[in-house]
Amino acid sequence: MSGQHPSRLSVILALAVVAAALAAVPAAAQAPSPTPTQTITAVGIGQVKVVPTDRTSNDAIAKAVKAAEDQATPKAIADGRARGAELAAAAGLTLGRLLSVADTPSPPFGPFYPPYGQQGTFGPGRFCGNVARYKVKRDAQGRVVSRKRVGTRRTCRVPPSVSASLTMTFEASSP
Repeated sequence: MSGQHPSRLSVILALAVVAAALAAVPAAAQAPSPTPTQTITAVGIGQVKVVPTDRTSNDAIAKAVKAAEDQATPKAIADGRARGAELAAAAGLTLGRLLSVADTPSPPFGPFYPPYGQQGTFGPGRFCGNVARYKVKRDAQGRVVSRKRVGTRRTCRVPPSVSASLTMTFEASSP
């Protein structure tokens, strides 16, 4: 009979091996997973003013932006934890450990259109650059009659502040 159906015999032997392996697994490993943990999700925002040592130096501005970013992230985490505690209390729960953190992009509104201003208005890491200058002629009503480019000037743009926005999920439990 084994000569007639070798593939059927292989399948039967494989099923027997799987059954024996399942029987050897401890009951705790086969138990269903515990009920999902309750969670609270909150957004934390940290904002720090950018204060460069030299407002005309790209390196000084970049260093000040980096220092502000380093300070904004812990502030965002603290703010998210405080907001999570408020939400948990409102829901009658106790806030537990932090489960996950995700960087939330800043909206493209505000001075220098963050996050782009944080990165540099003249390109990534470039806070200083050349800006065109124009001579504008107006008529008696104040309307622009002509506009002529008369050169460029170097300028540096310091973002007023740096923001960090983080979405955090916390474990929550009934008191």
